[in-house]
Amino acid sequence: MERTAVFLMNLGGPRTLEEVEPYLYELFSDPLLISAPFGPLRPLVARLISRLRAPSSAEKYALIGGKSPIVEGTERQARALEGVLGPGWSCHLAMRCGHPNTEEGVREAIAAGATRAVALPLYPQYANATTKSSLVELRRLWPKHLPLAEICTWHDHEGYLDASAAALRETLGELPAAARETALVVFSAHGLPMSQVRRGDPYPGYIEHSARETARRAGAAEFRVTYQSRVGPAKWLGPDTVEFLRGNARGRAIVTVPIAFVSEHLETLYDLDILAKQAAAEGGATAYLRVPALGVRPDFVAALADVVRAGLHASRPAA
Repeated sequence: MERTAVFLMNLGGPRTLEEVEPYLYELFSDPLLISAPFGPLRPLVARLISRLRAPSSAEKYALIGGKSPIVEGTERQARALEGVLGPGWSCHLAMRCGHPNTEEGVREAIAAGATRAVALPLYPQYANATTKSSLVELRRLWPKHLPLAEICTWHDHEGYLDASAAALRETLGELPAAARETALVVFSAHGLPMSQVRRGDPYPGYIEHSARETARRAGAAEFRVTYQSRVGPAKWLGPDTVEFLRGNARGRAIVTVPIAFVSEHLETLYDLDILAKQAAAEGGATAYLRVPALGVRPDFVAALADVVRAGLHASRPAA
């Protein structure tokens, strides 16, 4: 019987405050994740930047519990997905930065007897900085003689969009009816430097599609796509989530949606729950709610299982 390993690929995060600096070093060392032209000096520059940024980053992680919950959350997703996929499948974490990293995930899968694998990026919308970086690393480490099916994007998957819309509807339902009718839904996605967009990265179009379809299916009256987590002085995709809320929240309820994040981590618990909430209050919002990351919602896990099965089937050679 064939045994199929599924690699749940995500960016990762520090599991303790002591892991913050090494995590940042890995982040800035990857030319796909951070595309600044550091050249052969990249390791040295990455070391310097990670050392300088570690104290402020650690302060943020301290505010959300002293670590990123993304590893534990992804582990729960892996176990839930295994349960839906059934016998013959095993699910393994493959974090691009931090641990358990891709090499550890591959080792675990081989030890479990895997004879083939499916790469499942937990980034719904493909981007070179996220999906491609994780896929390149998995290709490097997965045994060349064993089949590897690669899933690139599932931003338009019906089950994912339905789960996303259901989560939004549930949060909108927490508002009084009058506030719900005029609520502004703000989709927030991780930003991307405009230099990458100009080189043809499809990410912004995928984000727009996921947001538009989620809003339509949820019956949201009005929505806007914004971007967060900008790093450095270069021009990034906009508008910036915090700046947008500060200038456009007056007199209405705000509901934010982490459209590019399927697990809780710094970008949801700090950027949206603290910074964005504060900006909305400063901008005069009457209420502020945030849609939870999809996590292990049964409808979302079922969608992931469908994405995996379809990805495996699509990779098989024609008979």
